[in-house]
Amino acid sequence: MKYIVTHRLSSFLIIPEGEQLEIDGFIFLRDINGNNSATSIQTEVEAHTREEAQIIARKRIAQFLSKITILHDAKYTLLEFISVTDGKTTLVNKSIQARLNLGIDGGLVKDEYMKSIKNRRLRIRPLQHYSDGINSIDPFVQFRNFYLVLENYLKKPNDITTWILKKKPNVELRKDMKGINITIFSWIRHRISHAYKKGGVSPHTKKKITGLVPLSISNPEHVLLVQKHLPILRELAREIIRENEKI
Repeated sequence: MKYIVTHRLSSFLIIPEGEQLEIDGFIFLRDINGNNSATSIQTEVEAHTREEAQIIARKRIAQFLSKITILHDAKYTLLEFISVTDGKTTLVNKSIQARLNLGIDGGLVKDEYMKSIKNRRLRIRPLQHYSDGINSIDPFVQFRNFYLVLENYLKKPNDITTWILKKKPNVELRKDMKGINITIFSWIRHRISHAYKKGGVSPHTKKKITGLVPLSISNPEHVLLVQKHLPILRELAREIIRENEKI
């Protein structure tokens, strides 16, 4: 059975006055009070029950939003579920007098999507990590997600270092626990996600680990360190997606 599923959305996408915006089967809807920003998104799915329809739609919408995020680095935050119906798609009254907001032109987003993304087989995982980084307000979560984008395309640590040095030859280098040069981005990544515990014993070498002190979100100096290098890492994550997905 076909169901129409609607979710609330937080975004800076601007819908042209008097219109709803459809992109590849996903419909952005304006605020009912006349605001021209997209405040909800709707799509149609095949499912056996309303509950199944809600699960399927949320996954598809999240994947779609992760694709369009890369176009303009815009935030699209999927919020609470609004409704599931088996009727027609919600319509917007074309006589609405819109209150104009500053944001991203939905028509431009649609044109770029149709040109660069529609009918393309894209790897969703790195796009989702990039989208999660863009949507987060936590610099540690942002950093981790942007670095995970690199890890999705470059499986080995040495490959990541080599690729970054090709893009940023003057990037700062640090030593890892084995004394090998790694970029500041990898060094921070280790200290955020899996820093080595001082005094521990390596399960591989059975030797005592000198370790690196984990970074803490509650330490202002650590936060400043992450924020300092975050913009370049975000740029690198965006670049590697565009290179590999040909967007």
